Amino acid sequence: MAPATTSPRPPHARLIPTRFHVLRVVLGLVLLGAAGLKIHSLFLGSSVRDSLLSSPRLQVATIEVELLLGVWLLSGLAMRAAWLAALAFFAAGAAANVYLAVEGQRSCGCFGAVAVHPWWTVALDVVIVLFLVTVRPASTPALPDSGWLASVATSALGAAAILTVICGVFFLLFDNPTAALAWLRGEAVTVEPYVTDVGEGVAGEWRTFTIRVRNHGNRTVRIFGGTTSCACIATKDLPVDIPPYESRSIRVEMGFRGLPGRFVHDFVLLTDSPGQFTVRARYAGRVGQAPLP
Repeated sequence: MAPATTSPRPPHARLIPTRFHVLRVVLGLVLLGAAGLKIHSLFLGSSVRDSLLSSPRLQVATIEVELLLGVWLLSGLAMRAAWLAALAFFAAGAAANVYLAVEGQRSCGCFGAVAVHPWWTVALDVVIVLFLVTVRPASTPALPDSGWLASVATSALGAAAILTVICGVFFLLFDNPTAALAWLRGEAVTVEPYVTDVGEGVAGEWRTFTIRVRNHGNRTVRIFGGTTSCACIATKDLPVDIPPYESRSIRVEMGFRGLPGRFVHDFVLLTDSPGQFTVRARYAGRVGQAPLP
């Protein structure tokens, strides 16, 4: 009986591991870059927070997932599980960005203060999902075994996991994530909520909403001025003194302006707090069609 022979593997089978190796490195760097931009925005207070999907707790949770998944992909460990995790993450990201785009958001907040329209991010997520479905990890490693490289990758993954857990516990156990971020950024005064949804109205209509200004410092802060324009009046209840570690409510009056569609506008409060003479916040809404006569 002739000995059994095995047919050589087709050329494309040997290319798949290399393709996935390149893909996982690119995705790992993208995830770490996105997490870094979010962290930078959180510390500077310039993050895009125009919807419920960009609350402080959810931003921190997203940063944790991006850091862990990014380091995991770069480590080359347990690649089949990492492939499934990446596929689920980017598919969920596509669904969330579709919601933001349909809602009329100007930016997805995926890259911190760098404004990217949700539809562009949807396209990117869909392309990444298609690549992940097409290019899968092989059962055998694409690269020769390197003991020192695997050791470094394992150490980096473990360090990232520990730091992520510590950061997550800090924020999730904090009664007020906004206060936690203010403490990390060294801010004495914050506005809650940072973005107020004023709903829908027709052009020319005025509406009043209430914000809460919180003093995180150990000295009384006076809010003595703010934005006063044809579209926003933030000085209705000013001046007001806020004792240490307390808060006060302030009414803000805004007017609907412009063409039909969603809008997000900034307003400013002026304080006598050393090192923080202005506090910024936003209000968002939608200008609707005027009723027909």
